[in-house]
Amino acid sequence: MRARLAICFALCLALAGCNSIRRLDSDSFAADAASYDQFQRDDTACRLMGETELVSNPVLLDTTRYARNRAYNRVYGRCMTAKGHPPRPYYKNWLPPL
Repeated sequence: MRARLAICFALCLALAGCNSIRRLDSDSFAADAASYDQFQRDDTACRLMGETELVSNPVLLDTTRYARNRAYNRVYGRCMTAKGHPPRPYYKNWLPPL
């Protein structure tokens, strides 16, 4: 019983770690009042801002992939929120719509 619990705990930690290094994308934000085309334009502009931050910031050039992804997510998330697209709750990205 202890072994199963330990394996379950380790699996949960591994899955949580994998999710923390993924880059945010348009699935992480809601397109509430915007049209599909406007949402795609905003997504493209924010992705470019995130990539520009990674290339232009000399501090990020010699860091880990995790740190680079966090920096990208910070810039992308701030950009999408500023353009009026609120973050979607985490469970809505995984559960099918009702």
